[in-house]
Amino acid sequence: MKQKGTVREMKKPKGPDPVKRDLVYQFLNGFIDGEQERQTGEQMQIAFLTEQIYQRRLNLWERVGLEFENKDMEAIMDAYEKMNRLIGDFMYDHGWLDAALTNQE
Repeated sequence: MKQKGTVREMKKPKGPDPVKRDLVYQFLNGFIDGEQERQTGEQMQIAFLTEQIYQRRLNLWERVGLEFENKDMEAIMDAYEKMNRLIGDFMYDHGWLDAALTNQE
């Protein structure tokens, strides 16, 4: 029996599942189709912003006269997508850890 006021030991939670993390990332970024009527407002906003980025990219290339596969523009888009993935993974891991620690209380 623990005495009142003592620090409770917390079990170290098992780490987040990388497969689930990848599925969540793919679903939220529109790489995996979900049922349209079940899309959240956030998912619809992501889809809208993704399409807007793509259209602005096309507009910029057309206006500036760049080829569709311009190396600098591709590097910018690749860096943005990698950053997006890292941020998404970071947020998923922290959300998972917070939930795991909350469930131990």
